[in-house]
Amino acid sequence: MKKILLGTVGAVALAVSAPAGAADMAARPYTKAPVVAPAPIYTWTGFYVGIQGGGGWGRSNETFFLLPNSPVFLGSQSYDTSGGFVGGVFGYNWQSGPVVFGIEGDYHWADINGRSAEVNLGVGDSFFTRIRGFGDIKGRLGYSTGPALWFVSGGAAVGDLQHRYDNPFGGSAATSTTRWGWTVGAGAEYMFAPNWSAKVEYNYIDFGRSTLQYDPTPANRSEWTDTVHTVKAGVNYHFNWGGPVVAKY
Repeated sequence: MKKILLGTVGAVALAVSAPAGAADMAARPYTKAPVVAPAPIYTWTGFYVGIQGGGGWGRSNETFFLLPNSPVFLGSQSYDTSGGFVGGVFGYNWQSGPVVFGIEGDYHWADINGRSAEVNLGVGDSFFTRIRGFGDIKGRLGYSTGPALWFVSGGAAVGDLQHRYDNPFGGSAATSTTRWGWTVGAGAEYMFAPNWSAKVEYNYIDFGRSTLQYDPTPANRSEWTDTVHTVKAGVNYHFNWGGPVVAKY
């Protein structure tokens, strides 16, 4: 009987002390949910410079204005030109919302050339065209909501052109001239790292009309109209642009 009484008293004492022990245990630690960084907000505003290069192809259309000098003389020629170029670019962009406005200038050293068929059949006379350099000053209008920019462009173009007439007897006549014309195009650009972007662009260029005067007789001349398509790729460095702007809370 005494053992039963002692056992009962011990069980009651254990039951009473259990809640107090649980209350003395350390509180469960609380872990705060990680803060998700806001998405970066890209801006294209600012100055930039870059290098670029590519290839071009086009047409050179020649017309001779004096009477043919033989029954088989072909007074007008239209022939293909093609070649490559490399150069530099600079510009400035303004961005308002997703719309990007810009002004850009570039210049390229080039070797885009072509030769006509024989002017006198069986004799070997021919005409030759070479674009030795070209550039442009144009406006750009683009759309961007992040690191990618799509744009169209247009403006004035300038070219360093050479035209030449050759015959197989060592005679030739040539002219080198700087011609102003116009250009339109479109392209895409992508920011692949802070301050750096890569781009691809297509342009159509019309250099207007060039003249090769053979002697003082006004009609003894050839006139050329030259057009070219270009595809270029390049890399630009953007000044005063520290990377994407991140919204702060």
